[in-house]
Amino acid sequence: IKLLTNNPRKIIGLKGYGLKIIEKVSLEIEPGDKNKKYLNTKKYRLGHKLKKV
Repeated sequence: IKLLTNNPRKIIGLKGYGLKIIEKVSLEIEPGDKNKKYLNTKKYRLGHKLKKV
């Protein structure tokens, strides 16, 4: 499958069900005042692949 995600755990989980990931496409938005802290937490605590945070 072609997977739209920034979450590395999601990739591992889907592979565990035997799904073949042929491509991973990152989805990213510009951080704003209301979501910057949330996105920062996702990046540094959960390992999400975010470049703009």
